[in-house]
Amino acid sequence: MALRVRTSLEGDASLTMRSLGNSTRILVASPQIASRIGSVEDLAAQPTLSTTDDQGEVNWFLETEEGRTHTLRHEPRIGCADFTAVRTAALAGLGVALLPDHSCRQALGEGKLVRVLPAWRGMKGLVHLVFTTRRGLPPAVRKFIDGLAAGFPKDALAE
Repeated sequence: MALRVRTSLEGDASLTMRSLGNSTRILVASPQIASRIGSVEDLAAQPTLSTTDDQGEVNWFLETEEGRTHTLRHEPRIGCADFTAVRTAALAGLGVALLPDHSCRQALGEGKLVRVLPAWRGMKGLVHLVFTTRRGLPPAVRKFIDGLAAGFPKDALAE
């Protein structure tokens, strides 16, 4: 069994998929850094924090509900595939991060992070489980899958 987030679902005849909900990457920063940003173009002048271990230039593909798009090409100050480490760097005021909404909900609620340009977001991801088969699943695994599906917020930003 695996928990995945993808922008589109590719089928595999050997796997069963169960959709859980959506995840959206949002731009967040400390209040001090966020106060310097008034437009999507202003992002280019700010330090950034990436959720990839790859070295060099990174592209953030941003969009609005109205269909506007913007690609920010930048060399991040820090790159790390660990969302917690990137969130911690953002909390420390080291730059703007594009993080999954669910990973920074508490810091946003406490005012330690703020959304930067709330009209802009990363592409929506489809959160889903994949597993080998429905038949023959041990009862504990079936119960775990059902519990995860029942407790997963369908739209994390709405909560």
